Amino acid sequence: MMNKKALKIFAIIIPVVFIGMMIYLFIGFQNKKKNVEGLQNIPAFSVQDINGTTLTEKNIPEGNKVLVYFNPECEYCQMEMHELSQINEKHKDINWIMFTDKPLMEIQQFAQKYHLDKAENIKWCNDPKAEVYLKFAMTGIPYFLGYNAENKLVHRSTGATKIEKVLADFDGK
Repeated sequence: MMNKKALKIFAIIIPVVFIGMMIYLFIGFQNKKKNVEGLQNIPAFSVQDINGTTLTEKNIPEGNKVLVYFNPECEYCQMEMHELSQINEKHKDINWIMFTDKPLMEIQQFAQKYHLDKAENIKWCNDPKAEVYLKFAMTGIPYFLGYNAENKLVHRSTGATKIEKVLADFDGK
């Protein structure tokens, strides 16, 4: 008698749980899709670069650009900056806007370490409250968003990413 009752309860609970999980996953997918659609054009933002200049979506450099959220202590970020330091001279047509929530001194030391502090096509920005990270729906570090000259999204990735792969997405887009 007890087994039949347990089977009836399970026969009700299992489909309800399954349907609940499907609804949860569907809503999560819709939210993610909405966040990505919101990135098709550069969202509004405002940060200070290491020179004290306010940088917004309205005054970022024209042309192709890559927005990168990084952490100076991140090993992937270090490897990618090493790679960028080796190839940046060949890709002056790409503007790099680097964001981190770390203090200005750490940002400057990181840029100097990779000899990228004097590069004219790289802006180093402080985002102390991680507002850019949240507004751009970023999900990890490093995080790359590539925008073409019309400010349309052409590349999006997170984690260990070869700089050449980021740059390849600008070809023909």
